[in-house]
Amino acid sequence: METESTPTAQSTAERRLGDVAVIDGGYQHRALTSGPPAQRFWHQSKLNLLDWIFPVASGDRIIDVGCGSGVFSDAMAKRGADVLGIDANQSAVEYATRTFARPGGATFRKGFLDELALEPASFDKAVCLEVIEHVYEHQARKLFTDLFAILKPGGQLFVTTPNYRGVWPLVEWAADRFSPVAKMDAEQHITHFNRDNLRAALTQTGYQVGEIRTFSTFASFVSPLSWRAAEQLELLERKVDLPFGSVLAAVARKPW
Repeated sequence: METESTPTAQSTAERRLGDVAVIDGGYQHRALTSGPPAQRFWHQSKLNLLDWIFPVASGDRIIDVGCGSGVFSDAMAKRGADVLGIDANQSAVEYATRTFARPGGATFRKGFLDELALEPASFDKAVCLEVIEHVYEHQARKLFTDLFAILKPGGQLFVTTPNYRGVWPLVEWAADRFSPVAKMDAEQHITHFNRDNLRAALTQTGYQVGEIRTFSTFASFVSPLSWRAAEQLELLERKVDLPFGSVLAAVARKPW
């Protein structure tokens, strides 16, 4: 019997190279800076993870897989990290390079991780924000394996993905019917993760999982009424770790 994220026989033989929907390269940056309040808060909450779950240090060498328009890469670079952002979307790489690239900070390359021939054990940390739901489960596991190879011993992997045992399916259903943005179900999100199968995917590819928890559940929906109230609610959500929270955040480590 298949689980909700088990790939079919056909998908196991396939390599998904992109979504059906084409996402403009500057989407994430515009969503953060000029989108509706709920959208802006949603994207800001991901940047807040750097001051909460996944702090980075000056001098950290970090790879940001699926970097999109480069917003998270830039935030890490501003904290002193040396960041390589990669994305298969040429438009995203061009936008990120034009907007955020700078020597000694963030640089960007087009391509898939297994095509770039990066040096083994050459990164202190790896980031994979809301990427693995866009590929088949066997591809997500392969990505974890490839990241394991280029992480230094003791290196950290940070992953976020929608929680399909939480309220996320309702959010996705509503967005697909009432939002003008590209449809998520099937067109973008094809693998459904929850705490259990995300933990299994990480441990079975060699990682020690430190924490898997949820974030960004109700706060963004309060932001159109009061941004400050949304910030306070976000702080409360950090303390509670709602089991039905919208998005999963996992921190895993390559053993020493």
